[in-house]
Amino acid sequence: MISLEQLLDGLEVSVEPLAIQAVRRNHALDCGRIVGPTMHYALRGSGLLKLADGESVGVSARTVIVVPPGRQAQIVTKNGARRTPTEVVVACLGIRATYQGGVGLFDHLAEPLVEHCGAEDPIRASFEQLLDEVAARRPGGRAMAQALLWRCLIWLLRRAFARDRYRLTWLAPLQDARLGRAVAAMHDRPQHDFTLLELAEVAGMSRSVFAARFADMLGQSPIEFLKALRLARAAQLLTRTELPVKGIAARSGYLSRSSFTRAFVARHGIAPAAFRIAGREPGSRPFIPQGTAAIA
Repeated sequence: MISLEQLLDGLEVSVEPLAIQAVRRNHALDCGRIVGPTMHYALRGSGLLKLADGESVGVSARTVIVVPPGRQAQIVTKNGARRTPTEVVVACLGIRATYQGGVGLFDHLAEPLVEHCGAEDPIRASFEQLLDEVAARRPGGRAMAQALLWRCLIWLLRRAFARDRYRLTWLAPLQDARLGRAVAAMHDRPQHDFTLLELAEVAGMSRSVFAARFADMLGQSPIEFLKALRLARAAQLLTRTELPVKGIAARSGYLSRSSFTRAFVARHGIAPAAFRIAGREPGSRPFIPQGTAAIA
């Protein structure tokens, strides 16, 4: 796996403003469909970032969310008490972040990357200065915005590496584009019954070389990775959609609810229905392997 130092040494960035505005009760901010990833930063209030497939992510003041490329995102307010004003002020930025100018940093990100700045967190000022530079259009603003975005991404990646150093599999393809094709195929179709030979052909490698290279880079076999990917995807769907368990099983590559439940319990230690309930209780946060989860 690529080291944090290697990644940051080769990091190149650019930023484009999309929208900065307040979203009030019963209104929404459509951040549009763009090819690259988007970064969302909430200045105040609370709401939801909703994706086109029904997934939603909670947004509160100083929440930072990176949305994967090609995903439609919309910011909406949460339903508050009657006559209670609800509003969330959020900025949406189109970002381009590459490793050594060629490979997109977030090209294989399958789920939103979410972090929260504390009220006294030093990086908070960098995010707000970034938004100010983008909005003000002062001389030298583009260079300043890129420098601030670079700093913000360093903070974001440090947080991600500190928490999930061995599970950030969406970064592994930065070192090997051939593996990237196989990982992307599994992320795009986790329900498909991939064989080792089929994945090796996608990568353009022999079966033995592909298996050895994959295990060396990601620390597990391709089929083990696919199983973990399916179950992480299922965990996300359980907590972020209203799909029935049987439907989630099918979308996760399982032919029956019973086989899905056995695999899910073995992986997460709890049945799917109970996991869904626990994940929606205030203050609870079921463990979901970062970097292997995917939402179709």
